[in-house]
Amino acid sequence: MDHERGSRRDSGKKRYRDDDRRSGGRDRRNRDRGRSSYIEVQEQQPAEDSPEKRLTTLLIILGDKMTPKEITTNIDKVASILKSEYSKLETHVLKTIKNCFMELPMKSYIYGTLIGLVNVTRSDVGVKVVKMTSQTLQQCLNEGNWRGAKLSLKFFGELTNANVISPRTMLDVYDDLLTALDEQNLKMSRADTIVYIVLASLPYVATRLRERCPDVLESMLAKIERYFYARERTILDIDGSVVRKSIQPYVGPNVPYEQQDMLELLWTQIQNLKSNDWVCPNLLKPWSEYDGVLITADQHEVEKFVVPQEFGGMNNSLPTTSFRIFVGLDDESIKEHDVSDISYFIINDVVDDILDIMEVNRKDCAKYLKDLPYCFAPDTFIGKDTTVSAAKTDVKVESETKMETEEDSFPNNWTNDNPPSVDTTNTNQNITANFQLEQIIVESTFKNIFQLPQPKYKYIFYHSLLTEVCKMMHETFPPVLGKAIGILFDRVDIMDVECCYRFWNWFSHHLSNFSFIWNWKDWESSLQFDPLHPKVCFLRETFQKMVRYSYYERIKSTIPDEFSSIFPIEPSTSFKYEDSTHPLHDLAETLLGKIRKRASNEDVQAYFKEIVTALPPKEQDQTIRDIFVQCVLMQGCKSFSHVLNVIERYLPILQSLNESPEDKLHTVKIVAEFWKRNTQFLGILLDKLLNYRVIDASSIITWLFTKEMETEVSKSYMWEIMKNTINKVISRVKQVQYKLDTLINPRTDIIDITSDVDKKVNSEELRSLENTLSNVTREQKEVLLALVNLFVGMLDERLKEYIEQDIQDPMSQYWFWWAYGFFKEIGRCYQPQMSTFMVTLETVIIDPLDTKTNPIIANVIEMIKAFGRMKEASVVEDLS
Repeated sequence: MDHERGSRRDSGKKRYRDDDRRSGGRDRRNRDRGRSSYIEVQEQQPAEDSPEKRLTTLLIILGDKMTPKEITTNIDKVASILKSEYSKLETHVLKTIKNCFMELPMKSYIYGTLIGLVNVTRSDVGVKVVKMTSQTLQQCLNEGNWRGAKLSLKFFGELTNANVISPRTMLDVYDDLLTALDEQNLKMSRADTIVYIVLASLPYVATRLRERCPDVLESMLAKIERYFYARERTILDIDGSVVRKSIQPYVGPNVPYEQQDMLELLWTQIQNLKSNDWVCPNLLKPWSEYDGVLITADQHEVEKFVVPQEFGGMNNSLPTTSFRIFVGLDDESIKEHDVSDISYFIINDVVDDILDIMEVNRKDCAKYLKDLPYCFAPDTFIGKDTTVSAAKTDVKVESETKMETEEDSFPNNWTNDNPPSVDTTNTNQNITANFQLEQIIVESTFKNIFQLPQPKYKYIFYHSLLTEVCKMMHETFPPVLGKAIGILFDRVDIMDVECCYRFWNWFSHHLSNFSFIWNWKDWESSLQFDPLHPKVCFLRETFQKMVRYSYYERIKSTIPDEFSSIFPIEPSTSFKYEDSTHPLHDLAETLLGKIRKRASNEDVQAYFKEIVTALPPKEQDQTIRDIFVQCVLMQGCKSFSHVLNVIERYLPILQSLNESPEDKLHTVKIVAEFWKRNTQFLGILLDKLLNYRVIDASSIITWLFTKEMETEVSKSYMWEIMKNTINKVISRVKQVQYKLDTLINPRTDIIDITSDVDKKVNSEELRSLENTLSNVTREQKEVLLALVNLFVGMLDERLKEYIEQDIQDPMSQYWFWWAYGFFKEIGRCYQPQMSTFMVTLETVIIDPLDTKTNPIIANVIEMIKAFGRMKEASVVEDLS
């Protein structure tokens, strides 16, 4: 065994640069995320029947729905083609191999074995593939693309299995990465990222490392173990448990399982794998069939890697927590997975990779999820027989191999025509079917939907994916998803409030894709609960969302009469002056007539002067504002385009009537009263008026905390309006900051044909942008401070009432459960912005009389501070 490091590498590093041009929406998104695509658009597209195109297709379909025997047979054929065609298509081959292991990581074991077989007689190919993989890994490290780095390491592991690189070289690669743990004041987020990508790729190559270099492997694990001890102490020192608890989907004392930190759970799984002598029976190992051949090949060196001091992209700045649905249930049809098993991590990790990579195409994503059992050993998944071919894959490969190939034989009298005899039975002994594919997909998708503070991608992707999987696996998946829905519904009262909100958002959207069919009778017993009980609110808000996806009568006809008490009222307007007995009915009708005839702004203002004398002196301005805004909304009530046209026509008048904060708050209340029976229109109208600067963010926030709105605390429209308003304010800051940054530091990736004189920063424009940035930043701070202050005031008032009523546990009161949950969500979601003025924020929540702030409220502020500490935490300990 090779235990000595030697001098196989110099200290220099080479950076990889991908100069290929890409175009289109998918490729733009790929560039933004630091990913490459195996369906890349090149400068010169290969013809449909060209060798390049056929080779690309051949590599992509290799392993799709193939049995272990078919995989072995087809690897032989493709290896022969690669050997003969490589010299003519070198650049294309390397590019395609890279895209395959980066975009199809579930088949890395196939591509590793394939390169290993080619390397037996053409070591030059092995050299180039190793160099290309090294460049890819270094590029991913430079960009902070941790997923790409993990996939590159995983492919290195498969190259080790195929004897393209030695086990000692693989351990040196790990050592290069883990050297970062020796840094002084090591950022915990940086270290977590490195440890994660090392541990995530280790199971694939651990058997080889244990066989050849057990001492070096043990030394590496000891270093990682020291880091985990230091990490746990650091988390205790900064009170990181506050952050851990705040991002858990389940809350309260009766959670269904222990919600573990995902990195710590991975370490436990790795230790269990070690106890099992590093044997993972669920992994396919086609390379093991060729050990006698692969051992004769040359092994290649790998360049030294350097982990940059600062990550520039996707890094684990916050911990993640485990999420499970099918646990603690008395149901024989449900398989409870062993989360301490490394196979559980490997399968879920592959699913996460598929979701990440295929996020741009839900159909491809669903297809690869459906075919996942073919990427693992037979009998890994219950009811999935992968020893029988699901498609004529061998025929597909045969059709793609019609290229002129050179005679090229392998040593030991082995040629493509005489492959070694392969035992097609399951070589992974002691394996039992422990996993149900449908449950894995459901849990992984909902884990992403419920990820706090924010999911990785937009909710619509996960919503659409589940719909697509239902259609593609229509016999087996819907029953499992239906059970998951029932389980989650039973647990809504122990879920984080934000997760409840996301759950009913998803559920209503999901039903809209399946004719709104659901057996509501199963949940009828929930109607006996308090109207603010989470189950009742879930049903009510689901119905409300369903109406938005269709129309009122359509949805009402699908809901049993027993649920009529919580079914929403029919959407309609509430025109204050419609009643002919109203004293101002005639004035309003005349004004409405003028608006219908598209009277000019001057004519409308002249009419105001006529009617002002008929109004009480102290209420003239308010009454005119009320009549005019109501008439504008009435004229535009047919559709969004109608109301926008009316608003734009009379925008000068609207702005003149809303100059003070009191005026704007009054307008918000008018709009809310007019659309109180249609909260969807209400939210959109407030958003549009905010865009037109008729009202401002502060007026909307103030309205949301008025006394009459306290009864709406459990309704999603209130929180949607709140978040949309805050997001608008934050977005303005980001936009101005981006313009300022672009002005000071123009983009360098665009060819600049301007003269040096033109390149000089315009001082007047710079000063204007700096002033604008100062103004919008101040507005952001004021809005968030006001929001926290209003939350604290509302909750504190209710807590005082509970004390008077001798209510010991405020969380037992559903009103408080909802309000406090959304307060926590606001602090969690907007922590990055709030952390910039924490001193002021803490001052705001202190009672003016200097009495002690209620600990329940103070916990949210402490949570915001803990988030900041966690992101900046350093592990101060020598781990070398």
